[in-house]
Amino acid sequence: MKRLLKIAQTTTARSTIIFYLGNFFLNFFRYLFHLVLLRFLTPPEYGEFLSYLSLMYLLAIPTGTITSLVTKVVADFKGKNDTKSINRFFYYLINKTTPFGILVGLLLIITATPLATLFKSHPFAFIVLGISTFISLFQTIVSSYLTAFQKFLPQTVLGFVNAFLTIVVSIFLIKVGLGATGAVLGQVIAGVAISLLTLYQIRDSIFPPLKQSNLIIPALKNFTTYSFIYSLGTMTLMSTDILVVRILFDTHTSGLYSSLSILGRMILYGLSPLIGLVLPMASLRFSKKQSSRNIFLKLGLGVFILGMGGATVFSLFPNLIIRILSGVQYLEVTNLLGWFAFTMVAFALSQFILSYLMATNREKSNLIFLAATIIQPIAIFAFGSSIAHVVFINFAIHFLLLSSLVIYLLSPRISALKFSHDQKV
Repeated sequence: MKRLLKIAQTTTARSTIIFYLGNFFLNFFRYLFHLVLLRFLTPPEYGEFLSYLSLMYLLAIPTGTITSLVTKVVADFKGKNDTKSINRFFYYLINKTTPFGILVGLLLIITATPLATLFKSHPFAFIVLGISTFISLFQTIVSSYLTAFQKFLPQTVLGFVNAFLTIVVSIFLIKVGLGATGAVLGQVIAGVAISLLTLYQIRDSIFPPLKQSNLIIPALKNFTTYSFIYSLGTMTLMSTDILVVRILFDTHTSGLYSSLSILGRMILYGLSPLIGLVLPMASLRFSKKQSSRNIFLKLGLGVFILGMGGATVFSLFPNLIIRILSGVQYLEVTNLLGWFAFTMVAFALSQFILSYLMATNREKSNLIFLAATIIQPIAIFAFGSSIAHVVFINFAIHFLLLSSLVIYLLSPRISALKFSHDQKV
């Protein structure tokens, strides 16, 4: 017990605890945003907003890649105390991502009318999404710098400010008559404000800009490719099942499944702060040729215990949880909530292991993730004859994914690479 208290008093432990607790409540606050929208928007308007959100998830696949890339590279530079490269890398990223952001934004603006017809929505919302593309890329870069610097307290505070601004501005815009478009615009306005505040937090590392000469970027072609696969897998595994259910079943059944998904993601979002810690912390240790085993074991144990605890609560009190969070109209799926909750625990553990393997230069593990991404919709189309079958298929896929990653991590064939550069401390 004394040893645990001593560990908890270290700077790293305090920062980790603050980061986790802050982000745990932050994710709940973000979840509250959807509950608020359900109160202020009519069902057709909320469905319209979800179509925008789905499109934003697809657009976020490249930003997920950028997050992993920036976090690892900047953490490596920081581990080597290479402040000049940290500065130059920032402007290198801005130069590389700006053309892509402008291109995607222009495509959204040009196709706003046909997209609005397809999704039965308003063209102005897609114009807003187009404008927000570059803002989203910029926000991703500056927030990833903050993560790589392990400035967890300011990052957590900014997250709360972002969520608060999003809710307040969105409600105001909805009240003045903008409906679902107001909710989208509220997210964009809050994103601009938070980007500027985050930029202020990292100003000492990026201002004034240095010349781009002598910038040596690590050979990260494989890392970038597999980071894209990681982002692709994360986004699609969270949304493909909902889209397939929408196609296969009636709207009522689709709504029931969506409620399960939202409730199950509470566990995933609750664990994501711990998952987010492993990449910068393990990358920093790895770059210094120090042991990263303790980081993996301690954070992994935290993900496992908290995840299993949350899923157990969902399994023991599904009726109460659904009544409070979703409403009595969703009680039909009470018996499936526990299955979905444990599915999300498996998903969280898979993401944790993948993040660690990426931090220690074993990015090929993402091919297993890609396989699961491909199998999921095929399996649901082939065998998903009921909502229960879809839930069980997802359960099986995620636990097979987790088992495969554990085998990859512990396989004797890669024992020479396992915990590469680790030394007993």
